Amino acid sequence: MVDPRGSSDPRAVASARLRRLVPIGVGVVILLIVVLIATAPRSGRGVDAKATTPETTAATQTTPTAETAAVEPAATPTAPTATTTPATVITPPAAATTGSSDDRSLDGLHVLIQPLDPNAAPLPVLGGLTDLAAAKMQVQLTRQGAGIVEIPFANIWTNVRARRQASAWFAAQGTDRAGEVTLPPDDERFILATEPQVSIDGQLDTIPLLSARSISIGTTELNLVPAVCWKATGKGKFTAEVRNAADEPILRVDREWSLQGWDIILDQKIVNLSGRELSIRWSQYGPPNLEADRSRYMDRRRFRFGYLLGSEHDPNRLAGVVADGSLLLELTDVTNEDANPVLWPGEVAASEGFELSWFASTNRYFALAIHPLLDAEGRGEVSLEGVVGEITRYLANVNDEPVVLTTCWWPSAGGSLATLAVGAEKSLSMGVYAGPLEESILSDNQPYRALNMRGMILYQMSSFCAICTFQWLAHILLTVLAFFDHWVVFDWGVAIILLVICVRTILHPITRRSQMGMQKFGKQMQRLKPEIDKLQKKYGGDKKKMQAEQMQLFREHGINPLQMLGCLPMFLQMPVWIALYAALYFSFDLRQQPAFWGVFQEFGGWPFLADLASPDHFFWEAAEPFKFFMWNVTGGNLLPLLMGVIFFFQQKYMTPKTTMSPEQETQQKIMRVMMVVLFPLMLYSAPSGLTLYILTSSSIGILESRHIRKKVDAMDFDELVKPAKPAAKVAKDPKARAYAKMMDRRKQKQKRSRGPESRFKKRK
Repeated sequence: MVDPRGSSDPRAVASARLRRLVPIGVGVVILLIVVLIATAPRSGRGVDAKATTPETTAATQTTPTAETAAVEPAATPTAPTATTTPATVITPPAAATTGSSDDRSLDGLHVLIQPLDPNAAPLPVLGGLTDLAAAKMQVQLTRQGAGIVEIPFANIWTNVRARRQASAWFAAQGTDRAGEVTLPPDDERFILATEPQVSIDGQLDTIPLLSARSISIGTTELNLVPAVCWKATGKGKFTAEVRNAADEPILRVDREWSLQGWDIILDQKIVNLSGRELSIRWSQYGPPNLEADRSRYMDRRRFRFGYLLGSEHDPNRLAGVVADGSLLLELTDVTNEDANPVLWPGEVAASEGFELSWFASTNRYFALAIHPLLDAEGRGEVSLEGVVGEITRYLANVNDEPVVLTTCWWPSAGGSLATLAVGAEKSLSMGVYAGPLEESILSDNQPYRALNMRGMILYQMSSFCAICTFQWLAHILLTVLAFFDHWVVFDWGVAIILLVICVRTILHPITRRSQMGMQKFGKQMQRLKPEIDKLQKKYGGDKKKMQAEQMQLFREHGINPLQMLGCLPMFLQMPVWIALYAALYFSFDLRQQPAFWGVFQEFGGWPFLADLASPDHFFWEAAEPFKFFMWNVTGGNLLPLLMGVIFFFQQKYMTPKTTMSPEQETQQKIMRVMMVVLFPLMLYSAPSGLTLYILTSSSIGILESRHIRKKVDAMDFDELVKPAKPAAKVAKDPKARAYAKMMDRRKQKQKRSRGPESRFKKRK
């Protein structure tokens, strides 16, 4: 080839060729770019990816196929005033969709489907039910939401008979009697919680305990409840993966369950696989309301909070975790449809800047509580704010029973989304206490001691009148009872009788003075009856005048109505009764504890006084409690009837006879009816330990009254105090008063000089 300028140099020929090829190559590249842009997939083409807000329900959330249909309730509420949009709404620019593979698109986000194998073996359970040294419970897991199906206990039972049989079985293991005793059937085993059922579109569906609910990425919220979202990767291990329209991994959620004593450990984390920052929000189900106690004498199911005072009030956290019962939600408060669906932070917690430490659902004896993870020494972050920013509730009603589903959000449902950096992991791990409200467990073991979870034990009848239950007195009474039971008599029933003796001994001086005053007043009133009758005839139409004259008559004869002290001894015992009532009703230590060393149960399993925390069941015990008027009847009881008989004899034979007006007699009759009839009826379904206390106290009171009456009868009250002589009238004349004062001074002077005057007379 000849150069255009006539040159035959090969290098010049190559250079000329390059100058012609470069423009052609550049043009081809530009053409390819244009073609790629023109034929690139449009955003979301073929994928139903709807932008949602945190208030969008899981039933309308995007899923890739029908297999991932949502099981979220139709209207799971979040903060009613939460209208804040996420701080960062991810809308990738056009360049981002064509960027490198490390900067993946967020279009068409969906949860990867994990096919279900109908022939696959059931998921392994955690813990067990026959080896108390290995596990205290058994946890059955499910792929649905990677949650829990139910939590039965290894050695906690629904009734006393099953408990006695189980105790015999465990004691026989490893001995020659191992085959002679069998465990009670599983339906008598106590189950702390089971996956609740809720109505969705008119059909009942289950929500596993503490299961995953959803994950939001930008404005897209993805449902994580369906079982096809999760893959079981090991014992107690599950994983779910979010992908984009190109089937590229964007985010992974790992959940792992394990057991540690009374704790169920949930290790979970969110991993960013997208190669870009993600704005996320996580939600999972929290503890639901537990089942009511079998007796249902008082339904005291509650939602409790342990909290820190916050950096403003306690920057160094010297106060520790507060759990004083001030932030308490009764089940009736939560199930009120008009109540705020946001359980935490409530109005007080939000205004004061409190930080959540733990959240618990409790009933009479048990708790299901989420809390931060600490080490064996109780060290670590005691705040749960980095895992739970807000707690909301969803209400349902199944078979006339309230169902409360709680949802834990991080960050809060009404606030901004959290930012997850490239390749970062967010830990959302927590501990779940699933056990009894037992003082020795929550006070002596970590992490419960460091988190002050002992505060879940609340000897309180209701939040409306918390001070009336005298929790401080309940703690004292339980301490005394435990001392008698553990060190003196080794029986709770006898310990209650000893407690009665102690209380009656302390109150004896007041009781003695009161009853002696009543006996004295009664005898004096009988002697004054003729004069009182005269006053009634004279002033019968004028009550004020009658009362004034009667009081004047009392003063003239030295009678003091206040010497009786009225019902003071009974009022002083009422706080003891109320505090003991709360202590016996809520103390797990007395649950299914028999009275008198279980002697009555030796007669063919007689249920009489087999459980001091339940009615006495003297006549029979119902297989299932039933409603009768205002009572929830669990059996036929004797102690309340005996209590009414004791009250009758106490009113009829031990009350001194006094002269009373017709109104006073009517009031006395009403009091007799209340004590003899209404009081035993009110306590018919009360714990037998309380009725045993009142019955014993009343019986000892009768003996005490007889002893005091004998002493009073030996006294002479027949002679009334004579009317006092009226004092000499003071002269009204100033001169007369001056003369009287002078005479008084002269008399005083003579008394002082009486000695010298005597000596002068002797000398004379």
